[in-house]
Amino acid sequence: MSTAIAQLILHFPLDPVCTFANLVIGPSNRQAAAAVHALAAQEESPSTALLLTGESGTGKTHLLQAAVCHCRALWGEESAIYLDTVALREQLDQTQPERASGEEHLSQFVNRHENCQLVAVDDLEELENSPLLQEGLLYLFNRMRDSGGRLLVASQHAPPLLEGLRPDLRSRLLWGAVLRLEPPEDEMLSAILAKMVEDRQVRCTPELLRFLHLRLPRRIADYAAALDRLNTASLGLQRPLTVPLAKEVLAL
Repeated sequence: MSTAIAQLILHFPLDPVCTFANLVIGPSNRQAAAAVHALAAQEESPSTALLLTGESGTGKTHLLQAAVCHCRALWGEESAIYLDTVALREQLDQTQPERASGEEHLSQFVNRHENCQLVAVDDLEELENSPLLQEGLLYLFNRMRDSGGRLLVASQHAPPLLEGLRPDLRSRLLWGAVLRLEPPEDEMLSAILAKMVEDRQVRCTPELLRFLHLRLPRRIADYAAALDRLNTASLGLQRPLTVPLAKEVLAL
């Protein structure tokens, strides 16, 4: 395995906030959260593969990373791997792919992690125009199934809508359960914002929380970015977090 690929695969960082303990549960994600937890904990399950679908901001990445984190806590650091396919594609595109197939790359990866019990693959839609990565994921799916491992995949769209996927990969992804995450409802978004404030230990008044909830776009990523900008500005300007500061910094 080349040094570049080894470094990429072995050091995918996990967001420490993305755990089951930090997950806000609501109607839009309750079923998916329970299924992912069962898969990660190797509880009795009708399938060893699970596909999560849903638009950006519905919490797919949080669930994937939470599953990997939980699996590692139970069985050790090498028991679970999180793969961001965007970064993986960029790295593989730089490694003369004509000399090695996706199967060969993934074979070396799995052999190096023979104790791996769970592989979580994010951003499936990014594979549509990459035959090399599709070949690698197909091999990974078969290898994990044969070894008794489990595969967790996330995509903005269900496989039938991804016209660029090879048919054999599409069919295998549909062998397991497919669960859709819906955008969080208003009450859940408010709870998520409050949880983000708590996790970041940001001093945020109820008044400011209400203001942000009403004025920010209804997307989790926007909440996180706004809190980080506000906290940085507050520290830099040595001003408390207030509604006027939020209006100034976030142009709301």
